[in-house]
Amino acid sequence: MHLSGFFDALKDSSVFGVFVFQEEGKIVFLNKRFAEILGYSDKDEILGKSILEFISPKYSGGGGMSELNSLENIKNIIKRRTQGEVFPIELKTHWFLSKTKADIPVSVFAYTIEYNKKSSGIVLVSDRTKEVSYQKLFFALSQINQLIVRIENKEDLLREICDILVDKVGYTSCAVGYIDETSKLFIQKYTRANTKELQKALKNLTIGVDTSTPHGAGSASQAYHAKKISIIEDVLQKAHMSYWQDYYSYFNIHSVCSIPIMQNNQVKYILYLNDTTPNSFHSDYLHLLEEIQLGLSFALDRFEKQKFLQMTQLAIDSGFEFVIITDENFNIIYANDKALSISDYTKEELLGAHHSIFSSKTHTKEFAKNFYKTLKNGAVYSNFMKFQTKSGKILDFYVNIVPFKQDGKITNYISIGKLIDEKNTIEQLEKILYTDPVTNLPNYRSFQSMVDRFLKRALSKNTIGAVAVINPISFSSINQAFGFEKANEVLRMIGERLRNILYSYDVIAKLESDRFGLIIKDLKTEEDLLVIVSQVLSELSKPYTLFNQSISISFNIGLSLTPKDAATVNELIDKANIALQDAKENGENQIGFFRKDIEEKAFKKLKLKADLERAILNKKFIPFYQPYVDKNKQIVGAEALMRWKKDNTIVSPAEFINYLEETNLIIDAENQLTDSVLKDLKELEKHHKDIPISINLSALSLNQKDLVQSLSSLLNYYNLKPNSLKIEIVERVFFKDFAYMKNLIEELRELGVHFSIDDFGTHYSSLNYLSELDVSFLKIDISFVRKIQTDPKTKNLVAAIIYLAHSLNIKTIAEGVEAKEQFEILKTLDCDYFQGYLFYKPMPKLEFFRALR
Repeated sequence: MHLSGFFDALKDSSVFGVFVFQEEGKIVFLNKRFAEILGYSDKDEILGKSILEFISPKYSGGGGMSELNSLENIKNIIKRRTQGEVFPIELKTHWFLSKTKADIPVSVFAYTIEYNKKSSGIVLVSDRTKEVSYQKLFFALSQINQLIVRIENKEDLLREICDILVDKVGYTSCAVGYIDETSKLFIQKYTRANTKELQKALKNLTIGVDTSTPHGAGSASQAYHAKKISIIEDVLQKAHMSYWQDYYSYFNIHSVCSIPIMQNNQVKYILYLNDTTPNSFHSDYLHLLEEIQLGLSFALDRFEKQKFLQMTQLAIDSGFEFVIITDENFNIIYANDKALSISDYTKEELLGAHHSIFSSKTHTKEFAKNFYKTLKNGAVYSNFMKFQTKSGKILDFYVNIVPFKQDGKITNYISIGKLIDEKNTIEQLEKILYTDPVTNLPNYRSFQSMVDRFLKRALSKNTIGAVAVINPISFSSINQAFGFEKANEVLRMIGERLRNILYSYDVIAKLESDRFGLIIKDLKTEEDLLVIVSQVLSELSKPYTLFNQSISISFNIGLSLTPKDAATVNELIDKANIALQDAKENGENQIGFFRKDIEEKAFKKLKLKADLERAILNKKFIPFYQPYVDKNKQIVGAEALMRWKKDNTIVSPAEFINYLEETNLIIDAENQLTDSVLKDLKELEKHHKDIPISINLSALSLNQKDLVQSLSSLLNYYNLKPNSLKIEIVERVFFKDFAYMKNLIEELRELGVHFSIDDFGTHYSSLNYLSELDVSFLKIDISFVRKIQTDPKTKNLVAAIIYLAHSLNIKTIAEGVEAKEQFEILKTLDCDYFQGYLFYKPMPKLEFFRALR
């Protein structure tokens, strides 16, 4: 067959690799695409060599390859073609060897042609790396999902992950382990590889997450610090992976992936994968890896819940107090070991029996009527009761009975009883009468007495004080979801938090059901109460962690003040309850005041707090970009400004930034913003737009211990140049701890991140510090820019700032430029860059991208 137009079209293809071989497989022609598939930039490096030199060792026998793919068979095919035999061959699982000795999966079509008057073979090659990557990842996801369904415990899950990914899916090696917090090393729990030699080498590999060490800069470190999947697509070409280069080279490993397995938003384990094919974990299929991550993280949570339920069951069965559970008709469906021991009944005798089997027949009809009425109305019943054992013995108990609801309907009653010892009856009765048995706090009766004493003292000394009634919202749902004992533990934790917040002379009590009462003494002004109670609400509303489970609870608080609201005990408590009801009508996490003038001030602030917490949870803080320009009005960079996307509107930071900065919420908000900015920078890079973006970080964010490692990991994760990111800091930040800020700036500058001082010139100490800080930019404050046209002194001051900055090799950016005259004056003063409404207003991402185009 002679060369034709068909071959002429193919030889320059950018999709298919093409080569022609003659005797002994010698390559006499190849196109550019074939060289690229094998990782060569120069075709001459391949021309004249035998194709047999580029055949992967996968063909040397074994490995499950078909006989058609063996080296001997390939040699035979070469011989037949060069002798003129015409026959087509299409293979879908060929493997070639790249310049870096990596295995490259390809599909080939081969035929016999005449080339330069000699019988030759022509081969069309299609790179299947992405296809094979997808197939393996999809198969891995399928296998792991099946594993999650059938496995019963964490250890089996972690071990079988490695077996599946190596033995079934076909990855070269796999390890799963955790980070030791002391040594910062990756400790392997289970390790698997396709050869014993590799498995031993991987087991002995030193991998860490301390980025100040050579072994702490790899994919495991990136996954740990960024809490995201880290993919290294060709490790032999990455400088930051040089510590393990000998290992990767010896075992021909080219792709690395680390998957953080999360529990309670923390990295619990890391799944570390290696493969011999470059791009085996292709970034286009990151979503499959994320599905694997989510599945494994879900499984860990499930195992933890199962473990907790088993422990809870054991605690109930062997507890010192009796526990009885009945159905809605008071027929017994469960009795713990202590109930059997005390009553002398067997489990068979109790199950199915009516709870009146314990009746002592000593209670009045009125007592029984009140008992059933309270429970059927859904309220908790607490009282002293006499129970009769099987032998007829009468025992005294203090009991709590809790109705359990599903879909608003009572389905069960949970009874827990405490036996009163005859020796200590008086002492125990005193404690029971005045102490809540769950929290060990004063109960409602004791609280009334304490309010009476407080009120008399406050009235005689004319001091301001308050009574607060605190109500956890829908606490019964916690009983239903997590069980009676766990709910009681949460009540104890609420009481402990209240002790830690308030002064020792304030009073904390456990009132009826799930309510708490406070007496807050000796206020200077009525407004001070708002500050105290807001702190109480903030602390109580934080999640509660019990046996590694996180429980979120909302609260309402009702307040009444003395002397203005009431002058008697009952009035003061009643008005606090009225205020509580008012708070409930306003929603969750609300404070109600008996007097509306104080309530209005509280409502606005607490609503903002709740909205901001939801905004952080739902990732509603987004960047708006305001470009800055050079003297020719060309965009040379931009500042990312925080905005709150609330419903269908964009909220200005003036409405929320001060409150964010008063709390730790600012850290979460700025972390969200930073992640969004880096994503946008990566998208700009794909469009060949290379401009720096600056972010503003608060003092709280700057003082995070792992800030440097976190930023480094995020930059590596998005594969961005560090100089694409700038950090803006206001002067007051480095006044508080200059040594710390200087060190932080130096660390991040070594990484490549630039710094800018915002609002420069607004503090008297600016010039003293400037020469010692390694900053790249100064932003001239808007207050100077606005007066530069009308105030000669201001103009001279700005000129001095620019001159000083340039003498220290620092660029200047004038912010708030709104008039053409301001722009012209600043240009004459040799200001470098300009930002303001004269050029661009802050704009959303898509509008910013259009401006760059």
